[in-house]
Amino acid sequence: MNIEQFEVFRTIAQAKSFTKAAKILNFTQPAISSQVKTLEQNLNTTLFERCNTGVKLTEAGRKFYEYGERILAIYAEMEREIANISGHNKEFINVGASYTAGNYFLPASIITFKELHDNVHIRLDIGHSNDIINSIKDRSLDLGVIEGDSYSDKDLDVYKVKSNELVLIAPPYNRWFTSHMVTLEELMQVPFIAREEESSIRHFLDSNLKSQGISFEDFNIVTEISNFDAIKEAVMRNKGISLVPLPVVQREITEGHLTRLEVKGLELAWDMKVIIRANETLTGLKEEFLEFITDPNTMWKAETDYNKNQKMRFI
Repeated sequence: MNIEQFEVFRTIAQAKSFTKAAKILNFTQPAISSQVKTLEQNLNTTLFERCNTGVKLTEAGRKFYEYGERILAIYAEMEREIANISGHNKEFINVGASYTAGNYFLPASIITFKELHDNVHIRLDIGHSNDIINSIKDRSLDLGVIEGDSYSDKDLDVYKVKSNELVLIAPPYNRWFTSHMVTLEELMQVPFIAREEESSIRHFLDSNLKSQGISFEDFNIVTEISNFDAIKEAVMRNKGISLVPLPVVQREITEGHLTRLEVKGLELAWDMKVIIRANETLTGLKEEFLEFITDPNTMWKAETDYNKNQKMRFI
């Protein structure tokens, strides 16, 4: 076993997807699949099992994750100590992100930032916003990127990055709507594919709907899925409609695989924010990274450049 295998395993476990983990790590999917296969052969057990939301840990996988976190923490500490002794001054930044930011926006930004700074090592943890907030407070993370409702907390300093638009998606030739403008009443009758209750999107929609006297429980929820690729696939197969961040489905809408619907009377823009501990001054590359990702254009430009470079690899 090598340390890269632990990193690959942890990223897959957090992203709940081999595809997303490959993007976060800037690896090919066959490369990370090979790493996991080698791990499983060495341990003579299965670490992941496939499910309709992507992949999840087996019992052995959960135990491996627990010990892997300890090993990676010790390894990071060792690297810092050796860097200090050798004078290389490698800087470590621990970043947490909720699922949309962590899977779709931050990977490209992190790769771009690392290309500008050879002496930085950035660790990305993906989870629910509340978990990210708690990890910032207990100093497990240096900064976090979260989405959804505004967070008012005296222990946190909050920087708005960008408004992020949610869109209602359906198949181009769906059996429910004849118009691209739908009402809330119509929306509530149609099979709806939702994110899990803990997700930022779910909290955002709950808050938005309550202001109009409607509960999310009034919707015709046919399933809950935590993986955006699985949601898109289900919608394209005419299993239901869903609300997702626009950048997640921009390509499918442009190529005609999905259609975007407008919801009359429903405001679907939300904010992406960077959080750090209140009254704490970041220094060195941490400060530069904060300035880099709070620039309104950084995440979107990095994502565009990353996708362009990925396409160029196959030309």
